[in-house]
Amino acid sequence: MKKTIALFMSLILTFAFILPCFAADIDVSRPENAHLAFGEDGKFTILQVADIQDDALLSNLAVSAIKNAVEKSKPDLIVLTGDNIAGYSCGTKGLAKTALKSVMDMFEEIGVPVAAVFGNHDDDNTPYTKLEQIEQYESYKCYIGCAGVVCEAKLGDKSTMNAGTYNVPIFDSEDSDKITYNLWCIDSGNYNLDDTYGGYGYVMPEQVNWYIEKSNELKEANGGEPVPSMAFQHIVPPQIYRALKEVDKNTDGAVPHEGKYWVLPDDVDKETNWMGEAPCPPHTAFEPGYAELDAMVEQGDVKAVFFGHDHINSYIVPYEGIDLVSSPGITFHSYNDQNRGFRVITLDKSNLDSYETYTMNAAELLENGSVFDRIALAFKNIIDAIVNFFKDLWFSITG
Repeated sequence: MKKTIALFMSLILTFAFILPCFAADIDVSRPENAHLAFGEDGKFTILQVADIQDDALLSNLAVSAIKNAVEKSKPDLIVLTGDNIAGYSCGTKGLAKTALKSVMDMFEEIGVPVAAVFGNHDDDNTPYTKLEQIEQYESYKCYIGCAGVVCEAKLGDKSTMNAGTYNVPIFDSEDSDKITYNLWCIDSGNYNLDDTYGGYGYVMPEQVNWYIEKSNELKEANGGEPVPSMAFQHIVPPQIYRALKEVDKNTDGAVPHEGKYWVLPDDVDKETNWMGEAPCPPHTAFEPGYAELDAMVEQGDVKAVFFGHDHINSYIVPYEGIDLVSSPGITFHSYNDQNRGFRVITLDKSNLDSYETYTMNAAELLENGSVFDRIALAFKNIIDAIVNFFKDLWFSITG
């Protein structure tokens, strides 16, 4: 009951500056018509590609790493979890369109179905809007996503749009119409309009309401049982700071956030999970930012939420029955480190309450690449190491 009241109050607070959804009827027929299905072996594999975040000229290293990752993991679906382009490096609509073209031309050539959500940088300082980008995405045969839920928040003379929230059903088999699993693809926004809080965007009430309604619709069609699901978005929910462990500032490996210091929980394997930087959700005092994950906890269908955004983090942290999963970025254009790479997720129809996942390291994927790729990667790693050294030094001084 407390969660329900908290969710309701969060939605009421946010409605003060939310404009109505652009369309009363939300069309998600495109991902449904793609009819993704479990294979004959009962498996379904997803490759998460986070934070490509390149400019109009897509890095050859990124292309090589992505193609090698696809070849090695053999995914049934590729999910791009935001910052698919660096809008801030594409000051004109033409440059942004070229950047997205370079990304999607690559995936069209690869030939694996692709779904995508937006990050905070896709429309950052570029006149190429999210709706225009969705139209370009939909021009590719490999792309199975859609506009889905489109909402706009307005505060004073400022506005921001969330677009491209939809679900991708996974059917029992190629010949079956039974939805056995479901993927939620969610636009987590870009930046908060309210200067009182600042920081990153959040999932708006219209999106949360649609999620609840669609989740209930799937549940009803499934004989009253929730359809097992996972969600993909760019920005981590703020509940991450209820799941991490607060420590003293001098604790080894602690990362600073909002005046406190944090490490992964004690029961998380530190060999396969790490935090190279503080997770960056919406401001933790901004109550509406909690509504999405609170709703998922109540609905009981989502097993894990996968996100990117924090380029040098990779971890799985449980929160009230839902795994919060950070995946490393692949960008060679923005900041990163030697852990850049991808996440592979495999579903098994025999046990849909769980999943298998691992990360693939970009450097290892490029080991057999061209001499140029290996030299470029070595140079890039040196630059990253220098940048990270001075960043850590700055934090230790200002801590």
